[in-house]
Order: sequence, then structure tokens, then C-alpha cells
Amino acid sequence: MNHVSDDPTTNVPYWLQQMAAADDRGLEVEGQFMFLKNLPDELPPTPGWRIDGVERLSIARGQGFAEAGVDTVLLTPENFIQYQAPDAAYEWDNPGNVTPLGATLQAFDAANLGPGGRYMVYEGWADMQGFLRNFPPRARQLRRYHAYNLGENADWYDAYVADLRAARPGDDISLIPVARILSELLTDSPLAEMDVETLYSDDAPHGTANLYFLAAMVSYAALYEAPPPEGYTVSEALHPLIRDGYPVLRDVIWRSVSGSDEALVAPPPSGAPEIAPSPAVAPRLEPMRVAANLPPRGARPSGAPALAMGLNGISDWSTQHPFVDLMKSARPWIGHKPGQWGGMTFDELRNGGHLDAQGWPLRIPQGIERLEALILTDQPEAAAHLAGRYVVLYDGQGELALTGRARQQFFEPGRAAFSYTPGEGLVGIAVEATDADDPIRNIRVVREDQLPLLEAGVIFNPDWTRRVEDLRSLRFMDWMATNGSTQVTWDDRPRPDDMTYAWRGVPVEAMIALSNQIGADPWFTLPHRADDAYVRAFAETVKTGLDQQLHAYVEYSNEVWNFIFPQAQWAQAQAEARWGQSESGWMQFYGLRAAQVMDLFSEVFGDQSDRLVRVVAVHTGWPGLEEQVLNAPLAWLELRRAPAASFDAYAVSGYFGHGFGGPDNASQLNGWLDAAEADAVTAGEAEGLRRVALREYVDERRFDTAFAPAAEVLRGGSMQELITELWPHHARAARDAGLRMVMYEGGTHAKGEGPLLEDPRLTAFFEAFSYSPDMAGLYQELLAAWTDAGGHLFNAFVDVAPPSKWGSWGALRHLDDANPRWDVLMAYNSAAPADWETRAADAFAGGVLRQAAGGGETLTGTTRADILLGGAGDDVLVAGGGADHLHGGAGRDRAVLPGTPDQYEMRRDGVRLLASGPDGTVTLAGVELVGFDAAPETVLTAETL
Repeated sequence: MNHVSDDPTTNVPYWLQQMAAADDRGLEVEGQFMFLKNLPDELPPTPGWRIDGVERLSIARGQGFAEAGVDTVLLTPENFIQYQAPDAAYEWDNPGNVTPLGATLQAFDAANLGPGGRYMVYEGWADMQGFLRNFPPRARQLRRYHAYNLGENADWYDAYVADLRAARPGDDISLIPVARILSELLTDSPLAEMDVETLYSDDAPHGTANLYFLAAMVSYAALYEAPPPEGYTVSEALHPLIRDGYPVLRDVIWRSVSGSDEALVAPPPSGAPEIAPSPAVAPRLEPMRVAANLPPRGARPSGAPALAMGLNGISDWSTQHPFVDLMKSARPWIGHKPGQWGGMTFDELRNGGHLDAQGWPLRIPQGIERLEALILTDQPEAAAHLAGRYVVLYDGQGELALTGRARQQFFEPGRAAFSYTPGEGLVGIAVEATDADDPIRNIRVVREDQLPLLEAGVIFNPDWTRRVEDLRSLRFMDWMATNGSTQVTWDDRPRPDDMTYAWRGVPVEAMIALSNQIGADPWFTLPHRADDAYVRAFAETVKTGLDQQLHAYVEYSNEVWNFIFPQAQWAQAQAEARWGQSESGWMQFYGLRAAQVMDLFSEVFGDQSDRLVRVVAVHTGWPGLEEQVLNAPLAWLELRRAPAASFDAYAVSGYFGHGFGGPDNASQLNGWLDAAEADAVTAGEAEGLRRVALREYVDERRFDTAFAPAAEVLRGGSMQELITELWPHHARAARDAGLRMVMYEGGTHAKGEGPLLEDPRLTAFFEAFSYSPDMAGLYQELLAAWTDAGGHLFNAFVDVAPPSKWGSWGALRHLDDANPRWDVLMAYNSAAPADWETRAADAFAGGVLRQAAGGGETLTGTTRADILLGGAGDDVLVAGGGADHLHGGAGRDRAVLPGTPDQYEMRRDGVRLLASGPDGTVTLAGVELVGFDAAPETVLTAETL
């Protein structure tokens, strides 16, 4: 209401005074700034407003409001408290347990205006900070902000005023609905065309004179119970849309405040701009267009699956969310200096001895204000599975803070909680102080409904495993942080208890656990600098941990031919050190070291080497270069043979679209996009749409008619070359070497390149095109051609990732996504030939997740790694073998383990009971009794174990 600045026009009372004078009405104003939470300590209020051009109300010291002639008390709550109910206590620094409702009632009671006095609540516009990262907001962010003012914010004020009236039924209490009326005007009238910075000056948000003038019009109508003054001369300093539209704005605002249907002005002449909301509503985008030959959604294999998929890298901005514990995807600690973001990196913290071996803070360094890890960064609003209540658990003592999009925060020792909705921004987990002897550590962040999973030791988020559980193989290149890896010795490897797997990759134990749980062949990519001891230890871990029916694909590094990556430069340096300079030395060294790594795996696996698929990868776009890898004449001195003998599979890529988004095609691309947008405008106008409705219609369809020509160019260009030239060449090379041709990565590579990388319209086009039926059709052709070329195990890159200017790599954009490209991949997975090797019928069967409804049930697992969750009743959880996770829930629950008691070693891990037996370790939580299927007479009490 009153933005204190050198400009008196940036507050409501200034404009109220102007309007009142124009309407020959009196106005005297006095006010005080304070947080509503502190109001009980601030009564009686102290006059403190001085606004140029506004007549002050004179209140003598000790004089009551009624005695001073005050007839209206107007109260404005903070604009950042609307995340919880009006009768809920403030969550910070609140020893008196003050609530907004209680503080307001105290204020009104203290005012004691008597008969005829009015108590009014000014509905301020909401805090904008939670809707954007940087000011000013983009159009989509601004729409969300206004939708919030029209929805949740308005609902809060309605409930607030209703509660006040219920508590003081004899008082005249009313609402001045400023925020909702302004948001309506700024989204569904010509005022929507105003640039955001002509209205708001920051994300608090304070405003310009334009915004406060509009708020004053609403306030005037409510305060004087009359329309804003007719014939008012609007200041030339205000925006032309406000000046020219004032008569109609006056009409619309009065009708909104009063509820009257009677217009104050005649309708505008034909063709004149209107302010009233358009009756036309943009039709929602119809369900995704599906060409007649595209498969239906939801295909699942009845036999062996055929598809492999790379897993997206672990990061706080990824939409993959593979872990129950979100800290495993967190950005590693950042040290913030006072008054700035950042200042000390994670590596600097480690090198300075400020972190323990797992990455948890031992202390806060001198000159650093706090350490912060980031999660849930810039998550799409459509990822509805992320919305909800989250719990933060930690060991140690200190001060923990939550920042960013964490709302409705709660803290107690060892535990915090917050509410989250996905959108732009992030959640920060900040350590502001930590005890030197008992530092804060072992932080876990879990969605509240998944707490039983965390307690039962479940690693992987079922929302994610449901999307990938039918795949034949998972390539872990990005999970292993392969590109540019600095790991050399086994001591350098990631550990299961690392604070985050975004630091140095996912540990091999977790990758094996995932493969066993869902029944998929793992594809490992060993670090290029790993020494022999590292390779042997890795191989031994895989040999002993991986399910006997699964095969391990093993590859040395990733794209060592590609000088974008440090491993290619390192290989070249190694080759020159061994053999001097040569045109192909780096590839010959790759052949040498890859063969050595494969031989080490074969040595470790011994007579079980049939569980290995030893992979050599080639540069698909450079036919002939593979000879330097497979034959490597320079490597004979060390190997005494050609490297080719060490491999089973010859891996190529399957990308199309390279260069399509480059400068050479800019004119053609822009022509398509211009024409497509014009087509959308024409179609919308034909539907009778206008203004906001038309804009929304066009936004949803502006690229539609550009998809077909783009697909046709790709079909006849890079995809044609891949299918008719490159794959046939490599199929022959693989046959000649006695190897099976597989794929290490493939799919669309269409994105902006060079200067077009920064073209926002082109980025938006590629993001839409990449998930269109036209793109799905290209994938169908690509997959069929792969089979025709004799290829096995098409490997799509990647599972789940948000599209961006860097590419639309994810087959899914988020875990709630559905798109025809994914449908095509799943149809291929379920129906493509998968008979290139003989496997057991149940080799790719995964474990199950079963959950009791609450009445007391018996849940029975399989021989794989299962998750059994009891309900409110007395449940029986029957483990079938494998590394199962059992949680009894409420009630008195019994676990039944396979075998006999003497086959198990029992140990405690916090709230969990770990039962290590012949089929792996079963993790139990919330279970009171433990029995055994081969010794039914033996029932042990869990708390004694």
C-alpha cells in the first residue's frame, strides 16, 4: 500500500488523496509499519506516515481512535504468510504463538471505533519471489503469479475475513479485494500488454506509480462505496493504456467491488479497445495427435525386452529423481560469503579439510556465512509427483535452514519439514552453524509419503523405477561421471554413504542393486585413468553382487575418439608418450587399454565370463577409423595380438539431426516457424478468439505446421545417411571382426547450434518438435532400420531429462510425462526381436512393490529384490529371497524370511534390522516379529535382535 521512497506516487494514499479531491471528498490518513506478528507488542500504534500530498490525520498522544475521529481502520497483512491458514501460528521467532487471525483481532479490539466504525482488510498482491529466480519474470512466470493471486491468495483472504467476522459478528469487517482485481485486469484486458517493469520494480514486489494508481482505484471504490471519480484527469506520467482506458477501468473496478451489473459507461464503439474480460475462452489443447501408425500407450514386454537406455546424469536440476533420498541428487556444498552467493567451492571446502570423507561439513570455514546444498532446481510444474510435504532428517547438532521454494517450514532437533510445489527456483539445505564435536551430517530429504521406504532402506524412487523397470539394459555412463573422470585408484571411487552422488558419481553397489531390483543388464563405463587394481576390484564387486542371470556390459570409458572430452586428449598424450606422434595414436591406445580392461574382467570372472559382454565403441561418423582400434598395430608390442580378440560387441551410435539447427539452416527454419505461427493465428481467429484467449491458443499451436517439413528434412538427410551408409558399413566391420553390433547411444540430436543455440524461439521449437508425433514417426523408422541393419540392443539416450537449448535428450521430460516418442520406444522394447542370445525365461524379471491397504494382510514377495510395505493392521510380510526391503507400518507385524534362523546374521542399523542370509541382506523396519519359512515354530522378537 505504501512503498516508502522519494516518489510519493508509489503508494496508494497519494492517489486516494488525488481522487478524493477530484470527487470533493475528504481524506485524512495516518499509519504505522510493522509485522503483524509483532503487533501485540506494538499496541497502541505509533503514527509514522509522512507522504507528500496526503493530509495527515491528527491523533494526540493517548487519544483513542474514535475520539480522534477515525472512522476506518485498514490493516494490510504481510504478503508472504499465505502458505498456511490464518489461524496457524507464525513459524519463526514466535514464542507467543501469535497467529495472523489473533493479531488482527487484537488490533481491531485496540482500535475500538465503536458504532459506525469500519474495519477493513487490504488484500495486497502476493510475494513474487517464489515464482521466479530473477526479476523480471518471464510471461509464463507472470501468468502463474497472477493465477496465484486469483486463486490461493484470494482464498486465503476470503477465509481470513470470514474468520474475523465469525469472531466479531457485531463489527463491520470487510475486504478490499485489490490483488485479485488487479491480476484479473493484468491478465484479461488490454492492460495485459503492459510491460511487467512498467508495473513492478522488484520481486517483493514493490511497484511503480501505475500499479499503485490501479490499487488506489480499487481501494477508493471500497472505502467510499462509490465508483472512482468520473471525469478524473489521469496524470500524464501514467501509462497510456491506463490514461486512455480510465473510464472503462472505472466501470469494471466498480462492478467488481460492488457486485453491480449496471454499467457506468456506454459500451465502446466497434473496434475500440475493451477492458472487460473477454467471454471467449481458449479451447485447451486437444489430446496429443497420434498418427494412425503410432503405437498405443502403455506397451509392456511379455517376453524378453529389446531396448537399452542410458540413464541421465545425477544433478539437482535433473527431472529423473531416481533416489528416495533427494540428498543423493543434491548439488555439493557451496560456501557463501557474507552478502553474496557463493565464494567457496566444494573442492575448496574439501581441500581445506572442512568436510569429512563422505562430504559432510566438519566446520564452517572462517569468512563463510553458511554452507548450502541445492535440490529440486527448476523442476517443471507438470511434474506433479513432486508436490507435497517433505521431511529432512539429520544427525548431529547445529543450525539448519531451508531456502528457496521450501514453504511452511518446521524445525525441531534432528528433523525439519517443508512443503514444495515444482516450478522455477530451488530448495536449499543450508548449514548455518555446526557443533565441532557433533557436526550436522547424514542429512536425508524424503517426500513424507515415502518415509517408510527410507526407513526400510529402499534406495530407488518407485515413481522412477516404474518407468525404467521393463528395459533390457541400463547404460551407466552419466551415472558413473565417466566423461573427464579423475578416478585412478580404488580409493577414488564413489561410496554408498557419500553425501551426494552428484559429487563423484553413483557407487557400483547402487548400480548393481538397481540392476538386480528391476532385472536389467548393467552397462558399465570404466574411468579412462583407472589402474589395474581399480579394474579388478570393480570386476570382483560386479561378479559377486550382480544377479547370476544378468549379464554385465563392460566398456572402457566413453567416446574416446571425441576430443570434446578429456579422455580423448589423455589418450593422445598416452599414445605420444609410448609411440611418438601419429595420426591415429589416440585410437590405437584406446584399443590397447580397452582390451587390457576387458582382459582383466575376463580374468576375474574366469569360468563365468559368459556373464560378460565386453564392448568396444567406434566413431560411427568416421568409417574406417575402427580399424585403428580393432587392429592397433602399435599395440601389438604389448598385447602380442590385435585388440579385437578381447571384445564381444561392437558399439555404434544412432544419432540423427547433427547440424540441423545450425546457421546454414537458419533461414529455412525461421521461414517454417513464421508460417506456422501465422497458421495458428489464422486458426484461432477463425474460432472467434481474441486477446488473451487468442494468445494462449497460438502459444500452444505456434509450431504445429512446422513439424512435418522439419521431419521430412531429417528423414532425407542425416537419418538417411545413418541408415543407408553408416550402419551398413559398421555392420560389415562388426561381422568381419566376429563381433555383435550393438548401440551405445542413439536418438535425436536436433537442437540449436552455434549462434542459434541462444535463439529462444528455435529452442522452444526443438523442445516441442522432439516430443511430437512427427518425431515419434522418425523414431519408428530409425528403430526398424536398426533391426534391418542387423543391430541389437538399440540404446536410447537418455531416460528422463528436461529439454533445454542443449538438447531434448530425455525420452521422458519428467516422471509424469507421456509422449508419443516414449510410446514408440516402449512398443519397440516389447515387440522387437530379442533372440540374439539365449537367456533364462525370467532373466529380466524384477522385484515387486506390494503395499497393504490397512486391514491386516499377508504380502508375499518373489525371488528378486522386493519391497513389501505393511499398513495400519497386523501384517505378515513374506520375503521370497533376494535383497528385500520390508516395512511393517503400524500394528504388530511379522516378517517371514526364507530358510532357518542359523542361516542369518542379524545386526542393527539405526531403526533398521539387517538380516544377512544366503540370498542377500533383507532390510526390516517397523516389524515386531521375525519368523522363518523352514522353521515355522521359531518366532523371534525383533527388538531383541
